[in-house]
Amino acid sequence: MKRLIGILIFSLLLIGKVCPQQFGFTNYSINEGLSQSVVNCIFQDSKGYIWLGTQNGLDRFDGRDFKLFRFNPADSNSISNNWIYAISEDNDGNLWIGTKGGLHKYFRTENRFERIHFKTDLQSNITEYIYDNICLKNGKILINTPPVISIYDPVAESHQNYTTHFPYDPSVKDVKIPVLESKSGIVWIGSPNGLASFDPELKEFTYYTFKTIGGAVFNEANVTALYQDKTQRIWVGTDAGLFMVNNSLGMAEEVQFELESGKSFLFATFIRNLVQDKTGNLLIATEGNGLYLVSAASESTNSIQNFTLENSQIGHNIVQCLLIDKSENLWIGTLSGVSKTDLKKKKFKLYRNTYRPDATKPIG
Repeated sequence: MKRLIGILIFSLLLIGKVCPQQFGFTNYSINEGLSQSVVNCIFQDSKGYIWLGTQNGLDRFDGRDFKLFRFNPADSNSISNNWIYAISEDNDGNLWIGTKGGLHKYFRTENRFERIHFKTDLQSNITEYIYDNICLKNGKILINTPPVISIYDPVAESHQNYTTHFPYDPSVKDVKIPVLESKSGIVWIGSPNGLASFDPELKEFTYYTFKTIGGAVFNEANVTALYQDKTQRIWVGTDAGLFMVNNSLGMAEEVQFELESGKSFLFATFIRNLVQDKTGNLLIATEGNGLYLVSAASESTNSIQNFTLENSQIGHNIVQCLLIDKSENLWIGTLSGVSKTDLKKKKFKLYRNTYRPDATKPIG
């Protein structure tokens, strides 16, 4: 079986060959106006605002100030739940918010929220937990409530449900369960029990097995991140590592990186999110091991840098979400606020509280 292998060099193991980099850090957290320190998702809308979903409110950042949106029992136009999983925008500029209390539509011009009610064929009320939602190319809203995906038409105010073969998991999750629309229009679906794709035209699901570098093959995996890169490859993050879809084999294969030292490197950690910058660098958010930056060192090798609380003063080693905005800034949502770096300058700035005595400690 052909393995997916990236030729990479782990920069932290090659201190003698790679010049150490110093980064300055600052923080946006509760003291700076963020509604709550745990950032579950980050989204930039068509007007340039940065929206942050936390475990206790929805925040809009205009570059200087935060505007908070929370449930207000005295206001019927307020959002009805403060635990935010996902944020997307439709073709009319309205936002769609997935929460622990259902799906909400934010009418921008009217500055009001409306709860969008819909049902599935399951007896359990899974539509209370909108683990992810995205706006499809056709303008409809794709909603992930495993084991069901729903496609909601904002114009007709109607929806269609499609049920996967994955078993229903009644436990309530605290973070996003991802969905992705590929450039070809195929929908990729993450769940706590595996990976599937859905063809909207044929209305058919395809299911994928997982294969480790050691050759073990299994059907079930907790899929926590999905991303399509510039070369159309589908990356799959799980709670046990990083995989890449091999469509010809119908499986997601574990990615192994060969280092210049002759050693191999596996992301044998909980992957929360992935993004790729303008130059092709890959940024990987993990739960417990901070942020990884994978960049090209030459035509045949890359470097991997790992930013953790211990070596870089990043706010927290649990990184929940990533966003690269239209100005090439990287936003990093953690359990201790949000971090920001300008990728154009290759210089990180972490917006964090500065009361810590080691806040200026250099990397490494």
